[in-house]
Amino acid sequence: MNSNSTEKSKTQLARRKKSRLMLMPLSQQGFTLIEVMVAVFVLAVGILGMAGMQAVSVRESQNSIFRSQADILAADMADRLRANRTDATDPLSTNYETDGTFGVLPNCMVTTASCDEVDIAGYDIFQWQTQIANSNLPSGIGTITRNAGTSEYTILVFWDEDRDGAVVTGASCNSTAADGCIRLVIQI
Repeated sequence: MNSNSTEKSKTQLARRKKSRLMLMPLSQQGFTLIEVMVAVFVLAVGILGMAGMQAVSVRESQNSIFRSQADILAADMADRLRANRTDATDPLSTNYETDGTFGVLPNCMVTTASCDEVDIAGYDIFQWQTQIANSNLPSGIGTITRNAGTSEYTILVFWDEDRDGAVVTGASCNSTAADGCIRLVIQI
């Protein structure tokens, strides 16, 4: 009896399956496969979009680190200017101005001789440029300009944010440039 009822249910199942296929028009057969392919395509596009967003997120996170480092370096030079107020406020002094090139380490820093304000300014520039070179900023450059006759200084730190191997420097931060720049203006 068990084998008879099992055979009967198999026959009924086969008949139902055949009748469903016969009821379905030929134009709709395989429609489910197309739906699945479209769903997989939409899913793939979504996953690729998420991967792209992740790549941008990692790049911008690194740029944020560069901006923080540049801020710290600019603030360090501002503190050095404030510490050597005598030279920084002298209207005729240009000792703290730099175009991004390394200064020379003053002799008094390597001997026991005492340093004056000019030597301290040279040491500050040398140390600051060394810190920029040793930082993680790609192709970092620091410049300092002074508003003539005043004790107002503009400290700029540039770096190669777009990683093209060239850093665009200037008298100010250009918002259209692809390179990073931090600008700090201080009055001593």
